Amino acid sequence: MRRAFATRRRLGLIAAVAAATLAASACSEPPTTGSGNAVQIGPGAELPDCPLDALDEAQGPVEVNLWYGGLVGSTKATMEDIVARFNASQDQVRVTANDQGAAYDEVLRKYESAASSSPDQLPDLIYLEDTQLQVMVDSGQVLPAQSCMEAAGYDLTDLEPVARSKYTVGDVLYPGYMNVSTPVLYYNKAHWVKAGLDPNDPPQTLDEIYTQAKALRDAGVSEKPLSFKADRWFFETWLTGIGEDIVNNGNGREAPATEATFATPAADDLVGWLKKMNDEGLLNPFADTEGSIDQYLALATQQSSMLIETSTASATIADALGGNLTAAEAGVDFDASVLDKTQLVPASAAMPGIEAAGKVFPTGGAFYILNTSEPAQQAASWKFLEYMLTPEIAKVWHLDGGYLPIVKAVEDDPQVQAFWRDDLAGTLLHTAVEQLSDADPDLPGPLIGPYTDEALAIENALDAVLFDNQDVDESLARAQDEVTQSLERYAGD
Repeated sequence: MRRAFATRRRLGLIAAVAAATLAASACSEPPTTGSGNAVQIGPGAELPDCPLDALDEAQGPVEVNLWYGGLVGSTKATMEDIVARFNASQDQVRVTANDQGAAYDEVLRKYESAASSSPDQLPDLIYLEDTQLQVMVDSGQVLPAQSCMEAAGYDLTDLEPVARSKYTVGDVLYPGYMNVSTPVLYYNKAHWVKAGLDPNDPPQTLDEIYTQAKALRDAGVSEKPLSFKADRWFFETWLTGIGEDIVNNGNGREAPATEATFATPAADDLVGWLKKMNDEGLLNPFADTEGSIDQYLALATQQSSMLIETSTASATIADALGGNLTAAEAGVDFDASVLDKTQLVPASAAMPGIEAAGKVFPTGGAFYILNTSEPAQQAASWKFLEYMLTPEIAKVWHLDGGYLPIVKAVEDDPQVQAFWRDDLAGTLLHTAVEQLSDADPDLPGPLIGPYTDEALAIENALDAVLFDNQDVDESLARAQDEVTQSLERYAGD
C-alpha cells in the first residue's frame, strides 16, 4: 500500500510497503483499562510459571523457531537484522525466523492448520496481526509474556500505556513485543498553497476535511481530493475515538463479545459523511483489495490531495513523493518557494476525527510465546523478546522498520530525535509517535474473536454504500447482523 511516482524504483518501494501493511503486574501499575474473558486468566488468578531456569539447565544453544509474516521490504529486512544481531550477541539461544508469507492471514492459516492437525509442528514463537489477540488467548496455547516479565524483573511501566492496554486481556499482557502503527493523514502541501489554504493547518475533523476538500476541488487543484480505502480499520478508529463500541461487553474487554453494536446513529452519520463526500465528487474511494496501491497512486499522480493511511508508509511516501526535499523544506517551516522544484510536498498530520484529531488506538502485529513448546524453548523465546524490549533494539524497529516506539526510553534517544528533526521520513512518522503518546488507554479498540468476519462485513457495507449506492442504514444493519451471527458461532465452537 503506498505510492508510486515517476520511477520504477519508487514503484517497487511502494509495492513492497503495500504488501507489508495489509494486566496488572505485581511490581507496576496496570493500564487504566480492565478486561476479562471466561477463557482467559481472570483478575486475581495466578499467572502460569515462566520456566526461565530451563534455559540455564539446557545443554548447548536452544533452538527457537519463529514464524512471522506480513512483513516485506524494510520491515522484513529489520526482522532479519534483529534476529541476526540477537544470535550474534549470545550463545545460549539461536532463533531461526521463518517467513510464512507476505500477508498476516497466511501465518494465521498455517498456525491454525498445525494447531488442529499436528501440534508438534507448531513454532515456539509466532508473530500475528493485532486482530488475532482474542483467538490466541482463547487457544490456550500462549504463555503470557507477563509471566516471563515478572519472573525476569522487567518493569511493565517501561512500555507505552496504550500499547499495554491494547494487548492486555483479563488483566494480563499476552504478547512480549508489539509492532505498533496508527492511521494518519498524509497530504500534499503544494496543493494547499495552490488552493489558498494554510499548508500548516490540515483538517482536524471530518467536517474540516469536507470544507478543505471543496476548496481544493473548486480551485481545480485535484479532481477528487480525499483518496480513501474502504477499510474497517478507519471505521473502527473513528467510532472508538468518540467512545462508540463495535461490539458489546465493553467492546469485548469486560467479557466475551456476544453481539455487534456498531449500527448506531453515529455510525450512520459517519458512513453518511463518506457517501456525501463521494456523491459530491470529493472522495476518491478504493476497495480494500489485498496488495492494491491505487489509493497511494492517486496522491502520487495528484488526482487526490490527501490520504488516510498507516504510519508505516512514511518512509516510502518520503521517497516517492518527497524527491529531493529536505525535512526542513517540507516541515513546519515550509517555504512555498520549494514549489519551484516540486509539485509534491508530502506532510503528515494527526488522523482527523469525528470530533477531534488524533483519537486512535494501536494496531500492527504482536509476538506470542507458545506453551506447546518445551520449557527450554519457552524460556529461550522470552530471552529473544527481552532483547527486543531493550531500548537499542526497540529503536531499530522504529528507525528501520517504521513502527512506533512502545518502549518509552526510545523517544529520548538523540538519534531518534535527530531522525524526527532531520529526516523527511522521520518528520512524517513523528506525527504518529505523538498521536500514540496521547492516545487514551481506556479506548484500546475492540476485542473480537472472529475478526476476519467482522472486517469483511464492515467492508462489504462500506463497499455497498460507496460503489453500489445502497442505503447507509440498511447496509450497516445488515453488517451488524452478520457480525452478531459470527460471534454466536464463535462462542459455540
